[in-house]
Amino acid sequence: MSWAFVLFLITVDLCSLDSSADEHSFKGGSYTIRCPAPQKDALGVYLKTRRKVERQVLYYHFATGGITVHEEYRGRVNISLDETILTSNILNLQLNDAGAYWCSCETDSFEKCEMTAGEGVFLSVNEPTGELSSSTAKQHNGMSDFLIPVTALTAGSVLLLLLLLFGVWLVPKIKTRRMKKGEEKTSGNGIYEVMKVNSS
Repeated sequence: MSWAFVLFLITVDLCSLDSSADEHSFKGGSYTIRCPAPQKDALGVYLKTRRKVERQVLYYHFATGGITVHEEYRGRVNISLDETILTSNILNLQLNDAGAYWCSCETDSFEKCEMTAGEGVFLSVNEPTGELSSSTAKQHNGMSDFLIPVTALTAGSVLLLLLLLFGVWLVPKIKTRRMKKGEEKTSGNGIYEVMKVNSS
């Protein structure tokens, strides 16, 4: 029973991870990513993504205000800057835009450049179902593709554990009870003796 409880806890953790780290949008919709403020001596901010390979979506240079956009995102990215906080809006999402997105920064030295917060997000892009307005283009679509196999695996593991418990613990008990009942019947039949009286 303790294994079933452990599996339940793992499932709850995975569900919370999925709900906090995953975002869902639809093909043709848009998604906004807000990069936190980098350290004071940062020269610029990158928005990066990883699908099959890691790539740079865009780079914004603070001093010149110049922006470099990857060819796959050209004409589909709008940015705005509030002091050093960069907000990127990816338009006309395509299915192959799905993947992990995160922000990073650079300095003029080779030291690691720190952002104030944020660990990135995994964006899932799905085909639209029915008619979707632009206001509902970014929304959660219920159980995610990641959560379905996890739930199925957990349910199967719990079922297997219960069957194992039934086989190891309950079946021997049933056999033992049947054997005891059989012995009682045998011993009860042996009590009676046939007595013959000779009439002479």
